[in-house]
Amino acid sequence: MLSLPRCIFQALLAGLVVFSVLTGCSKNDTVPSWASNEGTQHVTLLSPKAPSLIPALLIEQQKDAEVKLKVEMWDTVEQLLARVQKNDVQFFAAPLNVGANMYARGLPLQLLHVNTWGSMYLVSLDPEVHNLSDLANKTVYIPGQSGPPDILTRFLLEKEGLEGRVTLAYGVIPDIMQQLAAGTIRYAVLPEPVLSGLRVKLNGRLTEVVDYQQIWWDSFGEDLPQTGIFVNREWAKTHQQEVERFQRQYQDALHETVKQPKTAVNLSTEAFGIPEAVLLQAMPHISLMFKDAVEARSEVERYFNILLQTVPDSIGGVMPDAGFYYGL
Repeated sequence: MLSLPRCIFQALLAGLVVFSVLTGCSKNDTVPSWASNEGTQHVTLLSPKAPSLIPALLIEQQKDAEVKLKVEMWDTVEQLLARVQKNDVQFFAAPLNVGANMYARGLPLQLLHVNTWGSMYLVSLDPEVHNLSDLANKTVYIPGQSGPPDILTRFLLEKEGLEGRVTLAYGVIPDIMQQLAAGTIRYAVLPEPVLSGLRVKLNGRLTEVVDYQQIWWDSFGEDLPQTGIFVNREWAKTHQQEVERFQRQYQDALHETVKQPKTAVNLSTEAFGIPEAVLLQAMPHISLMFKDAVEARSEVERYFNILLQTVPDSIGGVMPDAGFYYGL
């Protein structure tokens, strides 16, 4: 199994996204575990503890689903890499930049769809701070250096003429949350749903300074893509029907999650380790929307362009070609 240098990533999201950069992946000649099981409709989805998990858990409990889905978890990028290299999972959810990096290193994957957009916020304990300009001469804590939260925050600060006027410091999400709760730091970037847990704990004292989804829309007239589901390219070549059925099932489950979140949230509380009431409170702050890879390509490429210009290694040093997108 390939290993990753420790400097590649510094923080995993406990709720929304893993912000990591991969290097050193190579093509794998392992015989796929499904090679002798053609035609099966039992498939595995590997997922982090992120919003994309919620619709998947709803599919898993559906007895009449066309494609029987088994959901398994990954906590670290090394775990994800090991499973993808082992060729024993058909689908996996991951931050888009992680998938792009793996693709750039030769792993056989394609983006099926994007399901999570934005869902990341810059928050403050200071009631006098309402926008980016109010952060001049202040320190903002970010989960992971050179990952998407860092890159996007730098992009926004530069856009507002605040580059060099706001200090950025780095840590891991549990530490950042603990320090915010204790009041030892006052400004940070955090994702949902973990952010809602902190909102409850601080009893309304935490205010939203930047909604990254909203500010991205204001800048480009597009949503901010963050997380998607990928398919093993070699398996997909001979299982197009199963892929299409999975796409339909996931899209339907996502729509049900958005319209009537209580059932899906009830199935997800144990996986997230978050009380149902808190997870329900987080749902309005999580942007779940299904766009297949072909439809989302322009938005994904705009996002990748920002990452590529700032930290090229965050997506493997190159813009993914058309082969990255399932259906092209």
